[in-house]
Amino acid sequence: MTDRSLLRGLAAVLLITVASQVFYITVVSGSANEALRPLTWFTELFAFTASAVFALALATRRPSQGVIWATIAIAGLVNIIQVGMGLSMFGPAMEASDAVPQLFAAVLAGAFFFYFLAKLLLGVAAILLGLHAVLSSGTLAKGAGGIAVLAGASSVILALLAMVDAESWRFAAGAAGTAATAFVGLLLFLAPPVHDA
Repeated sequence: MTDRSLLRGLAAVLLITVASQVFYITVVSGSANEALRPLTWFTELFAFTASAVFALALATRRPSQGVIWATIAIAGLVNIIQVGMGLSMFGPAMEASDAVPQLFAAVLAGAFFFYFLAKLLLGVAAILLGLHAVLSSGTLAKGAGGIAVLAGASSVILALLAMVDAESWRFAAGAAGTAATAFVGLLLFLAPPVHDA
């Protein structure tokens, strides 16, 4: 694969995760259809796996920008863990909740901790890509880059707060992280970092 196809692929799978999270909040969370939840999570699992693979490939091809790609790759790996916990552990933990009342709460808290960590990392990526766009791109990309920096900073701060107090900051951190992810995907389409290695 060429660098361009890796960048486009990474942008596409990140935007798929944004769409899936919006779909989950607006449709799945209030639906009685039990098939929608695992279907959405499996979609995210494959998209996060692809994002990690694409980002790792870019890190090897563009070592001078390794921090950007490593941050996105680690976010993908952390997201794989949190989605995997939902798919493999939520059901058994709920079934065992009569015998061990706090088991499901503990598993859920762990999954959310990884979820917020991934949002923090994608916020960092949004800041790095946003700064790059502001400093070196055209007018449209500069504008998107500036907004990406703000979205990324919000994601980092709110994710940190949510890692400490998930109940109070869960929705704000999720929304900010989803916005930051959307801007990472957008910037990879509009103003991908130039290979200067």
